[in-house]
Amino acid sequence: MVLGVDVGGTKVAVAAIDGVTATHAMEHPTVLISTDALLDGLEHAVRQVIEVAGQPEAIGVGVPSQIEYETGTVESSVNIPLTGVPLREELGRRFGVPVFVDNDANCAALAEAHIVGARHLVMLTLGTGVGGGIVIDGLTFRGAHGLGAELGHMTINPDGPACPGNCPNRGCLEAYCSGQALERDATELARDKPDSPLASRVGREGEVAGRELVSAAEEGDPDALLIFENFARMLGVGIGTYVNVFEPERFAIGGGLCRASHLFLDRAVREAGFRALPALWRRVTIALAEGGADAGVIGAGVLAALEVARDRDTEKSHVTTTEGIE
Repeated sequence: MVLGVDVGGTKVAVAAIDGVTATHAMEHPTVLISTDALLDGLEHAVRQVIEVAGQPEAIGVGVPSQIEYETGTVESSVNIPLTGVPLREELGRRFGVPVFVDNDANCAALAEAHIVGARHLVMLTLGTGVGGGIVIDGLTFRGAHGLGAELGHMTINPDGPACPGNCPNRGCLEAYCSGQALERDATELARDKPDSPLASRVGREGEVAGRELVSAAEEGDPDALLIFENFARMLGVGIGTYVNVFEPERFAIGGGLCRASHLFLDRAVREAGFRALPALWRRVTIALAEGGADAGVIGAGVLAALEVARDRDTEKSHVTTTEGIE
């Protein structure tokens, strides 16, 4: 039995994971006042699940941060105070079992691959920013040090707008296909057209909120629909490029913006189809993610289970080799 832990900016979710099924799930608010307080709150949440589910063989943890995977050290963390923390070592000491730490989008992609039974999968998570993960032959691709697969920061227009996230780039996918990008574009258009219906949706802080933009588009506002048209086109450019590079059998779209997928997904898929190599495009399925709200915690648990299995295989191989020598 393994535990999965999904650490977000607002909540910490913990569950016992059996295959791709989460049980004994609990959630607690994320404590952000300090690193120590965050770690103590995380420990409290995990111990509550251990009390009802039993002692785990290992624990997987997903965090919205860049992780040096081999050591489980947080390289950078924008929304939670974990930068520089050797999280794998710290949590291993607290719980006395192996702990494996990865980026939360990597965990979500791993969960999706195992839920739908895909060995080769690319997943984009569209929310405040753009994240994602890559699964190759059933395992997460992370690059040389575990910091790779930052799918949201692939450039699709070198002269485009500055990335709204923690990125020095311009014209990357996050600059066009994130919640922040949608709100930026809606606000700029409303300011340029003060007599437009979209301008009437500007809030107290002088910006058009994402939910207001979605509502305007659903009501047929041509300005709002134009913004989603551009969003969809750029998303399609990204999808087509990733299909050409990775040739996945499945391409999943997840994240909070999927609640508005009826405003952009069909157009994005058409655009991707224009740009992907035909032989690759015929072999890929584009779909909304099926993991739902539990994807992060399930993926963290799957990560722990895979690492435990790998360690067992390594140990068996070592024993077999030693016996052969003797």
